[in-house]
Amino acid sequence: MPSAGLWLEVGKSQPRLFFYATVDVIRASRIALYLSAALLAAGTALAVYGRYDLHPHLMALGLLSFYYSVMYIQLPGFINAAPARPVTWALLALFAVAIAATPYVGYVAFAGFSALYAVLYLKGVWGRAAYYPNWVAAAGLVALPLSSSHIEAVYSFPLASVYALMYRIDSSRAKRRFTAAKAGALVVGYAVAFAATKAGYLWSPIIPSLILTAAAPPVLKDAYSAGSLLFRFVLPLAFFHHHAAYMSFAVVMSTLCVPYFVPSVLYRRLPNYGPALLALSLAAFAFRILGQIAAAGAAVFALLAYAAYKSLSTEPVPLKPP
Repeated sequence: MPSAGLWLEVGKSQPRLFFYATVDVIRASRIALYLSAALLAAGTALAVYGRYDLHPHLMALGLLSFYYSVMYIQLPGFINAAPARPVTWALLALFAVAIAATPYVGYVAFAGFSALYAVLYLKGVWGRAAYYPNWVAAAGLVALPLSSSHIEAVYSFPLASVYALMYRIDSSRAKRRFTAAKAGALVVGYAVAFAATKAGYLWSPIIPSLILTAAAPPVLKDAYSAGSLLFRFVLPLAFFHHHAAYMSFAVVMSTLCVPYFVPSVLYRRLPNYGPALLALSLAAFAFRILGQIAAAGAAVFALLAYAAYKSLSTEPVPLKPP
């Protein structure tokens, strides 16, 4: 596909231009990560203080910002090209405008952001098996502006991102190839689940979870595999308690996204997070399901603080132009 000024292709672009485009990807992802931390902390504080009118809105925006960050940092690898510098900053501006506009017009405010981000994925949709998981993430971007509630927004790009990442990681661990058939089945299952969610069936993610597990069964050997398995089959319990969905994200973020991708966003050496991330996320999950709001809030704040401390405590990796 021609670049149309949107991308700088790996190995086909002037090295310094590609370098600075990649640096901007890092910077934009970092801004989104910091925004996510602020939104999640504010949303948690509001819950502790009983402000349930704003709490779900901020938590949904926090999750959207987090997955924007950890997926955008990987986009050059996903599509074998770096977005052009103006495109990166235009996308961030559209995201900021959408966040400001959601209280007034809802999640349709993300239409511009979703459209531009989905267009960027067009560089990596066909021609290589490694592109197939991109279909799932792109489906989540399409779903985002169609969301009419906070839980639907969480089930849009954030949920699709997790499925896309788990498909990549667990396929590799199980030594299975990416195929168009498996990726297509996962996209269809995800689309059916999102449509069912709009109809009120919050258990519907069990459909793509089962498809994902058949396509890429988790290899149970570490904290990530435990978090991956829990996420797939506990999140659909949202029909029983909608915080089963939100708190399942805390678990998978702690076992997948933070240890795998946050150091790349911060461009620091990988720290040893140990078992604390999983332990704190499970504690927050249990406390919230049991209705212990203050205890759940304390666990979430401890989780955010620990992740920030460990992530920022390692040596920065210098960015040197070619």
